Amino acid sequence: MKTYKKKDIKRIYRKRIWPSVALFFIFLGICGVMFYTSIYMFEEYFVEAKIGNMQEEAENLGRLITANLEEEPVLDAVAHLEEYLGQERDVCVMDQDGNVLGKFGDTAPDLGNQITVEIAEAYTLIPDSGWEQGTSGLLMPVQEILSRSMDALPGSRDASKDREWLEKTIFSVHFWIEIPIQVEGFRLYYKAPVKLLQKNILFIVTAVLVEVALLMVPILLLFLNMVTSIVMQRRMIKLLYLDTVTGGKNWEYFIQRSKKLLCRFWNSSNTYAVVNLHMDRYQDFCACYGNKAGEELLQSIQGFLEMNVGRGEAFARFAKADFGLLLQCSDIKQCRKRMKRMLAELTGLKKDRALDWHGGVYLIPPMEHGSGKPHRRQIDVEQVYHYANAARGNLKGKDGQYIGVFDEQILKEQLWKNKVESTMEEALLNKEFKLYLQPKYNPVSEKPVGAEALVRWDSPEDGLISPSRFIPIFEENGFITQLDDYMVSELAKLQSEWKLQGKKPFPVSVNVSRANFTKENLAQHICGLVDAYGAEHAYIELEVTESAFFGDKEMLQKIIQELKMYGFRVSMDDFGAGYSSLNSLKDLTVDVLKLDMDFFRGGDMGPRGEIVVKEAIRLAKSLNMQVVAEGIEQKQQVEFLAEQGCDMIQGFYFAKPMPVEEFEKMMNRYPA
Repeated sequence: MKTYKKKDIKRIYRKRIWPSVALFFIFLGICGVMFYTSIYMFEEYFVEAKIGNMQEEAENLGRLITANLEEEPVLDAVAHLEEYLGQERDVCVMDQDGNVLGKFGDTAPDLGNQITVEIAEAYTLIPDSGWEQGTSGLLMPVQEILSRSMDALPGSRDASKDREWLEKTIFSVHFWIEIPIQVEGFRLYYKAPVKLLQKNILFIVTAVLVEVALLMVPILLLFLNMVTSIVMQRRMIKLLYLDTVTGGKNWEYFIQRSKKLLCRFWNSSNTYAVVNLHMDRYQDFCACYGNKAGEELLQSIQGFLEMNVGRGEAFARFAKADFGLLLQCSDIKQCRKRMKRMLAELTGLKKDRALDWHGGVYLIPPMEHGSGKPHRRQIDVEQVYHYANAARGNLKGKDGQYIGVFDEQILKEQLWKNKVESTMEEALLNKEFKLYLQPKYNPVSEKPVGAEALVRWDSPEDGLISPSRFIPIFEENGFITQLDDYMVSELAKLQSEWKLQGKKPFPVSVNVSRANFTKENLAQHICGLVDAYGAEHAYIELEVTESAFFGDKEMLQKIIQELKMYGFRVSMDDFGAGYSSLNSLKDLTVDVLKLDMDFFRGGDMGPRGEIVVKEAIRLAKSLNMQVVAEGIEQKQQVEFLAEQGCDMIQGFYFAKPMPVEEFEKMMNRYPA
């Protein structure tokens, strides 16, 4: 199943929403600019119209004065204008030096305070006294126009006063403008107000409302498109976060949710535990009750966890019946207590059958604050979950323990396992696995009569590695089958070299793991490996561990018969190490029985141990099998086995496993 990373989820967010949201807000911004611009444009239109009217009035007055100048002086000609001048309008006569010769009104223009107003055209005006120069002195601010918009709405006033209301002045600025006359020595100025009336505001507001109404259609369409995109994106994310089996959240959601919870500032003082919750033998449950019942069980577990996991915590199914949890706890003791309660309730989740549960815990301490970033930002939640899984897996073989806590030792083992698995393929190609030989001796003559091929890993980085540090890992991940092939080939190659060198043929046994005995064509496969070097089959003995005899017995019988038919000898290794079955000796015609070293560990077997070994040797002899005792380290053990007719002895008493070169030197000391 494909897992989506956080950046993939973010990409979906941006891809689905960004164009719609961007287009909506860009268009909204354009509408806002158009809204304000329209108000300014309408206001400028009215102001320009007022100034234009003022200019026309000045020109008309100039024509009247010019007509009267032919018959009377300037002041008298201007005096005739009083009947034309209304309220708020004044005229002033000045000489060329700016001295006032006469005025009709209370004020006079200040020629040093001239301004040029540029709207559509340029106008030279002289503000009346008390006017503060600036943009706001000529144009009414948009905010003020908008504040008056409520008064401009129909129905907000008495209908009988409509005309009076429309003519109401809301903004007025007085200016002087020069009257054009063709008389030297005189300058005439005319003062009039520039007004904005309530009807002008009504026009502006009405025009803007019409504009807004027209713009609302595309705005609404864009808004609906944005909402639709968000809804579609939400549905997609929900599907990405859905566990189709349980109906709850999936593993990707758990990873993202856990990261958020761990990195939140207000959670910095909290201790968290990442938990691996594992139900044993879930496959067996499905085999007995069916896949549908298995899915219903998972859904019941989902419901249980929903009831027991808090809002500030998280959980999700990882795979099969494995669940990951992020729990808030004060310490490991409190975490254990809570998990024991959960495991007890999960065990009785099915009334008709008890379920087996185990758990692993990785504890995350409170967040550390310093000069750098908080360390929780670097936590890989998925890796931490696998650490918790490793802690649970470490419980194998520990009866009565159901909760494992990850510690430094498990971490070292996990790191070593990762290192082994990452380098094993390359090591095999580089022939870092070396063939070692441990001689088998006749207990009577104390001369070597055979050997066992053992493997050692000669790593350039770690030196010589014991099989106990890598063989269990290979058996778990399946690489052991490739190592078996390699060892059989190396042994066949060595036997072929000895043959070419004219040395006496020497029987050597090599282990074939249990995993290989699941292959129906194993005998043909081994025969091909050996024949590739031309080695004689009779001098290669294939050791099968006793545990292999508890698998598919019919297939095992078939493979052993085929191996013997090809001329190989077959031995049962580690007899007595586990739950030995005498029935396996009855059914499987092996050539050699190897007594496990546990029979002889500690030196003194005791009377009961001696009886068991004596009877095992007698039984093997009765079945026409040779007997090899391994792990022999003391002389009295050799003497006892010699008395019982044991054929070969293998152990540190005679020799440890050694490289091929050293083994060949040792063999040269024994004449043919």
